[in-house]
Amino acid sequence: MNIFEIEFIKLSKKTRSWLGPILVFWLIMIAYPLTVEYIEDKFETTFFSVLWIAILISMMLAAEDIFTEDYNDGSLEQSVLKNSSFPLLISLKIFIYWLLIGIPISGLSFIFSFGTSEDIILSLSTLPLSLISTYIFLNLFVLGNALSLNKGSVLGALVTMPMALPVLIALGKSVVAIELGINFFAFILLLLGSLSIIIVLVPIIAAYIIKAHLE
Repeated sequence: MNIFEIEFIKLSKKTRSWLGPILVFWLIMIAYPLTVEYIEDKFETTFFSVLWIAILISMMLAAEDIFTEDYNDGSLEQSVLKNSSFPLLISLKIFIYWLLIGIPISGLSFIFSFGTSEDIILSLSTLPLSLISTYIFLNLFVLGNALSLNKGSVLGALVTMPMALPVLIALGKSVVAIELGINFFAFILLLLGSLSIIIVLVPIIAAYIIKAHLE
């Protein structure tokens, strides 16, 4: 059994870890229409802001205990000792979390987007934005989790949240671009470029931080 299968089975057995963030996202998106007066134009304008923030919060929750259980039972230290490519293992864990949490949340974001806007083109255009942003947010909050491994999750969130703000700004601008029909793919390329850098740097930095915690 390879590392991917082992990590996938470990996460799939921890139902709270992968189902909890999805349910939180679902509850936020269900609760939002119930708490505002339904005025179509204003509702659609604010919907996407709530959508991106809901994705941000859900991915923050998803990364909250990605290393905690392994750290507490000592398996994280064993992984550091046995695996010369520890950053690759971290990258693999992040990818598995994205498969089980990020992709379902992106699918739900498409459903809620279509249900709100009734615009299939707009909803399909936001799908790649959701897929990319979930992966970016997950990587950033994994870095925060590594920083606060034995200090509580609040510290990690405080450190990484400012790094997530430019992504939120880009997501907001991209929706405007979709609605106006301008520069939409430029925002996709911008987010993909950011992701390509983040998925390389975050596992390396997180591995170094975790090793420092274990020494």
